[in-house]
Amino acid sequence: MERIEVSINKRDTSRHAHAVRKEGLLPGIVYGAGGAEVAVTVDLRTFERSGLSGAGSHLVHFSSPETSLDGNMALIRELQVNPLTGRAIHVDFLRIDMSKPVDAFVPLSFIGKPAGVVEGGILQPLRRELEVRALPDRLPNKIEVDVSPLQIGHSIHVADLKLPDGVEALGIQENFTLVTVVPPAVEEVAAPTVAPAEGTPEAAAAAAAAGIAGAEGGAATPDQAKKTEPKKTEGKKE
Repeated sequence: MERIEVSINKRDTSRHAHAVRKEGLLPGIVYGAGGAEVAVTVDLRTFERSGLSGAGSHLVHFSSPETSLDGNMALIRELQVNPLTGRAIHVDFLRIDMSKPVDAFVPLSFIGKPAGVVEGGILQPLRRELEVRALPDRLPNKIEVDVSPLQIGHSIHVADLKLPDGVEALGIQENFTLVTVVPPAVEEVAAPTVAPAEGTPEAAAAAAAAGIAGAEGGAATPDQAKKTEPKKTEGKKE
């Protein structure tokens, strides 16, 4: 896993986190590996440019004037983000011992074009990352998953993965599906309307219904036209 150096400083806990953010600093906390919990700050722009993102995505090497922090290694355990701006507002660092296994989330990278997609199917990832356990220097940056053999209706499960040596999958069953290819969506087509054959009871019922509808709608049937036609009177001979 890639190591990223982060300059970090101890934070005065008497100051509100909002005031710290106004100065362009990201408030955070460091804990774990038997050390004391320490409130810290990181320059926000530097943090964003470093490429640090979600939990466990990189190994972090601290550079700090504080001797208790300088040279420590850590993982990001949690990163809180403003839902409106997308900018980080707080970070939790888990201090780690490089000689002991750690648990971390590693992103899955799906490579190749599935055979089922060529036939019209849709690739549907069900998980974008996988929790693993390994020594810190054995944690991979990503886990590649070759999806090119997948046919429509086929899936890749955790048990199908070829993990690097010393890396163990955690938290989910071996038969858990990671990605699948589903059939293309099919639009339903309305069945055509078939008129009943002439002379059948269905045809007679349809004709009667049409006659009633015509009368209600103001259109006269032939019999109605005869009834409503005015009578002719012959003039008297003089």
